[in-house]
Amino acid sequence: MSIELYRERAHLIAHLAAIYPATISTDPLAPDWPVVTIELATGQACWHIAEHDMDLFAHVPHATNTWDGHTTAEKYQRLDEATRLLAEHPHPSGARP
Repeated sequence: MSIELYRERAHLIAHLAAIYPATISTDPLAPDWPVVTIELATGQACWHIAEHDMDLFAHVPHATNTWDGHTTAEKYQRLDEATRLLAEHPHPSGARP
């Protein structure tokens, strides 16, 4: 993935981390790539973030690694389900929370 695509992806993950409870931790197997963990209503989702994109995550607290063992496929199933739930149950004001 190109640096520009990683940056675009990081912007979206930072946005999710501002909406949902989130933390940053270290992956012992890839210590140069911080992990952002987001607690969706449907379960945990984690992404490795390039060090040069960490400026986008100043709002996210650091914590101990809490990865629940989900696979990439499970992560995106959880994200898709969370998206479906939000789409089916809009916020009363008409805005999405």
